[in-house]
Amino acid sequence: MTPIGHPRKAPKRLFQLLSRCPHVLSVLAAAMLLVACAGPSVERDREVPLLVVDDTLPLPVEGEQIDLKAIDNVIRLAKADSLLAARYERNQLLLADIDASTLLFIDSVLAWFSGNTALSDQLLTNLARDNTAALDLVLQEQEARQALAGDWLAAAKALFQRAHARSDSRQDQTVSDRLFGYLLRLDTATLAKASRAASEPNWRKWLQMQIAYREGPEALTAWMTRPNAPPQHPAMPQHLKRWVASQTVDHIALLLPLEGSLAGAGEAVLSGAIDQLYTLFPDPSSRPALTTLNSSQPAGVRELYRQAVADGADLIIGPLIKEDVALLGQLAQRTVPVIALNQTDPLARSPNRNWMSLSLAPEDEARQIADVAFGQACRHAIVVGMNSDRGARLLSSFTDRWTQHGGRIRGQLIVDNPADTNTEMGRLLGSGSSDQRIRAVERAFDLPVDARGRGRSDFECIFMLAPDAATARTWRPLLVFHMTGDVPVYATSAINDGVADTRNRDLNGVVFVETPAMLPPRVTDRLSRLRALGRDALTLAQHWQQTTETDQWVIRGQTGLLRRKKDGLVERELALATFDGAQVRPVALP
Repeated sequence: MTPIGHPRKAPKRLFQLLSRCPHVLSVLAAAMLLVACAGPSVERDREVPLLVVDDTLPLPVEGEQIDLKAIDNVIRLAKADSLLAARYERNQLLLADIDASTLLFIDSVLAWFSGNTALSDQLLTNLARDNTAALDLVLQEQEARQALAGDWLAAAKALFQRAHARSDSRQDQTVSDRLFGYLLRLDTATLAKASRAASEPNWRKWLQMQIAYREGPEALTAWMTRPNAPPQHPAMPQHLKRWVASQTVDHIALLLPLEGSLAGAGEAVLSGAIDQLYTLFPDPSSRPALTTLNSSQPAGVRELYRQAVADGADLIIGPLIKEDVALLGQLAQRTVPVIALNQTDPLARSPNRNWMSLSLAPEDEARQIADVAFGQACRHAIVVGMNSDRGARLLSSFTDRWTQHGGRIRGQLIVDNPADTNTEMGRLLGSGSSDQRIRAVERAFDLPVDARGRGRSDFECIFMLAPDAATARTWRPLLVFHMTGDVPVYATSAINDGVADTRNRDLNGVVFVETPAMLPPRVTDRLSRLRALGRDALTLAQHWQQTTETDQWVIRGQTGLLRRKKDGLVERELALATFDGAQVRPVALP
């Protein structure tokens, strides 16, 4: 180690004493090395206080207008550069005598990006109290933060309050769709409780409308015909009116592999679709016809599509295999709508009104765990993934969403050889080199050391992008061994194989996203997700017209909440879960 500056000379008498007692030198050297071993790694931007709220700052003035350009610039710096750069820009604005309301909002933003959510919320509350002209902006920011934190009722209330307070109703439909999506995430019991407690009539109507929607089109139609039932401001979503007015699909054809290695998967999807058909249409006289075509046949999916159209199908579900989806997607003439059960990248960039792609793509899950962790105040992360095509897609999807929020990746481990994971993980987390230094002290001075090294401390969460449950059960104990047992760990549904196993205890505490069909009290297995895929495809068939009216969330499905984006891809939002011993249990965010 090379000293920096001018070292002070040791006193002569102390030097003579130490020269006569070499064992004292050994003990001192060992102690100094142990301090170095145990010291955590601290990065530059973690050493400097990122936000200090000064009580001497001027208070907001009633009616003061917010400088949105200054706020956007600080947010851009916080996301694209660093909090230090954003903090510097804030201080420059202070020196330039920017108004107190804008400065207080910026301080709230900086607190949010530093992970101090309690302070950031308090600063917003103070701003709304002192300057009612800032209320619209405060409610907008509160809505966004509460939605990211998974507090859907609070987000819905903030959006409703903002819309109700605005005289400009030009964006009412967009607001209505978003508000509907927030309420869709709440369970029926929560909606009923909120409805009983509601004092604002329009807010109560929104809650009652959501409950009626879940009971089916007949129940919603009956509710809509009641005097003064629909809400007025914000107005009832147009997609609900489209849903109750749309014609029922009379004939559905399924293109599924029923032979060969994928026969089990095809049969699971078929089983789920049939179950949902009988659930949605218990009356045989109104039940749509359902026919199945074997996509494993040599004729190919394009010919099967033409055959289904000729047989009178109103809508086609399938195919399931990615290659078949690509072939059917490239068909020039598709007169009958298709709900494909897989997706390909080229199709994702080609909007088509007669095309919908529902799949169990893990990329949605990677993006969602980034949302969840950031909403829970994690700002600096460690990522562990696999060196594979699937692993690369997961990492790319996660990284894009994480950096979009303003999160930082402190380090990542891409595993090539599982046998080397322990060593590489120790090196990544900082505990490996620390333990090596301790062992070096023991060897050099022949002294037993009653200490363990400490890992790095510059991250607040870990993303474990394991490809399967077996790998996750290997990685999680290693993370604990390397002294990260108290750090929140997030994962995708890949860590749950659907089988109750005592080895799942190794995954206790890991928060992962999971399809609702895999959560208790349901009995699950490895094909449960595919059966859920079949059920949701059948449900989407009955909501086809509604999903083309909006790109917001409209269905509480078995594979998650569903929405159709403009390009035809169906995005899923899953439930949160963790392991409790051998079993999976749902998780509620704090």
